[in-house]
Amino acid sequence: MSKKPRLINNERRRRFLNCLRAHPWIGKYVEKHPRIHAFANRFLINGAVNSTIARPQAYTLWTGTPIDPNPSDFTPTTKLAYSQQQQILELPYGETAAASPPDPVVDYITWAGLVDRRYTGRHLPPAPRSYSDRLPPLEKVLALYARKKNDGHEQPIHSANCSALLAFFAQWFTDSFLRKDQKDQRLNTSNHEIDLCEIYGLDAQTARSLRTLHGGKLKTSHGGRFPARLYGADGKVSSEFNGLSYVKPYLGDKSLEDITLGSLDVPDPERDRRKPGLYATGLERGNSTILYTAISTIFIREHNRLCDEVLAPAHPDWDDDRLFETARNINIVMLLHLTINEYINQLAQPPIKLRLDRPWAEKEHWYRANRIAIEFNLLYRWHSFVPDTIQVDGQLLDHTQLRFNNAVLEQYGAAAVIAAAARQPGGQVGMHNNPSYLWQAEYAAHAFSRSQRVRPFVEYQAAFDWVPARDFKDLTGDDDLARELSDLYNGEIRDVEFLVGLFAQKRTPPAVLPPVLNTMVAVDAFSQILTNPLLAENVYGPDAFGEEGMQVIEQRTSFDQLMTRNLMGEAAPPNLASFAYPPIPRATIDARRDPRT
Repeated sequence: MSKKPRLINNERRRRFLNCLRAHPWIGKYVEKHPRIHAFANRFLINGAVNSTIARPQAYTLWTGTPIDPNPSDFTPTTKLAYSQQQQILELPYGETAAASPPDPVVDYITWAGLVDRRYTGRHLPPAPRSYSDRLPPLEKVLALYARKKNDGHEQPIHSANCSALLAFFAQWFTDSFLRKDQKDQRLNTSNHEIDLCEIYGLDAQTARSLRTLHGGKLKTSHGGRFPARLYGADGKVSSEFNGLSYVKPYLGDKSLEDITLGSLDVPDPERDRRKPGLYATGLERGNSTILYTAISTIFIREHNRLCDEVLAPAHPDWDDDRLFETARNINIVMLLHLTINEYINQLAQPPIKLRLDRPWAEKEHWYRANRIAIEFNLLYRWHSFVPDTIQVDGQLLDHTQLRFNNAVLEQYGAAAVIAAAARQPGGQVGMHNNPSYLWQAEYAAHAFSRSQRVRPFVEYQAAFDWVPARDFKDLTGDDDLARELSDLYNGEIRDVEFLVGLFAQKRTPPAVLPPVLNTMVAVDAFSQILTNPLLAENVYGPDAFGEEGMQVIEQRTSFDQLMTRNLMGEAAPPNLASFAYPPIPRATIDARRDPRT
């Protein structure tokens, strides 16, 4: 009975969006009038979240097999050998191979599945075994992602409107909540929240290890410019960081940090050379690329700036704990604003700018406790988005030079590295555009999807209020791709897999993502951002942020502003740190701000 009003609401939303796209002047008018803009913003966000049923998710990855924190029978789930799996445990998009055999999938509702949030949720129940049994071999499916070649060289397809910075930010951002346990693939090791665990960690012990315990600040090196070094001069983890969970034995005598670093595909001497330069961060993948570390660095600098320049001068009576916790709260909410105001707007390309508008969501029926779903985990495998190289000050860095290589970050500085990524395009999200070095990561994602019997794509179209594709041309809008899919799935559109359908669906520019992928991102993103505890009516206010922190939050700081106020001696780059492409020269923005021009 609840579905009909939702569908009516979405139909109105789509008509409104079509009107705005057909008449851009209406969108400009709406944005100039705050009350109208606020109404339109809520209408569009609410409509997006209401595209599907609200949490709690009835089905999860729970099975009757108990969680074993130290499995003795370590067995890979995919066809890859264990040594190969280690190579894909950490790649630029953080895809991990499952490290334990799949448990029997449960297709009924259980109390433990409903309440134990260690288990990943799922939007739809498992597909029948008969569906899984008729799927084509994975190797043939993965051929859909391979780039076309010219004279033996891959021909990447670049995004027309998104910078490579957006791709790296997506990796950094999602690493905090898309965290499949390598021992037990049913589990998500995150807090199911956007909580800046990249710099604060997932628990109190990690946060304490990363704190100076003086003035509320986080530990740093190089005069505050970069995170603190993880390793000491003896090549061992510094004693002050022994409390970090990821440096403790995890698989045999190997820690998560060892496993993650071991995925770097370079000769052992080169890996050993880079190891002493790694930083102590909130997560084991905190050093995975120099862009990941640069973004974390900016937020660490901002945390310490908030303590030194905003909170401590106004509250000399506050102790270290209160300064730390308040700066952390402010930092998290700034990230929530940034995520909607810049990241989601760039991905969704809405006809009016969406923004974080706090109070209304608490009254909606979908305002429920967060829980990451397997589909949300899988759909973020945007391997085609990842650039092959980044050029920093004339130096061309390939994927091996970008990873675990903080010497490069320190050589150029966080701002220069971020600006360099903003000066070049990311890849176009879609088929036949994945870098070859991410083949194993794509394999792992599809193998995981199949092991958990994720349902076919057309069922997700229906579940998220889209009309299911009638045939392969209707799905792709492309004759060649339609033929490929038809041959692969024996002419049965109903058999196209979830991941394949997401990326094969026709995308209409300027959209960055195909329609169903865009909708599913919006559903989970908005419903999990707007339910963040710091935004709740009884939390949001001076008690959580201080009066001074409220002023910082209400400025709605952009990512570029966050970077430029935390340069710490680095030169301001000539272009904005923007998710949009082509790059925007800083002089252009300065001229727009000058009332004389």
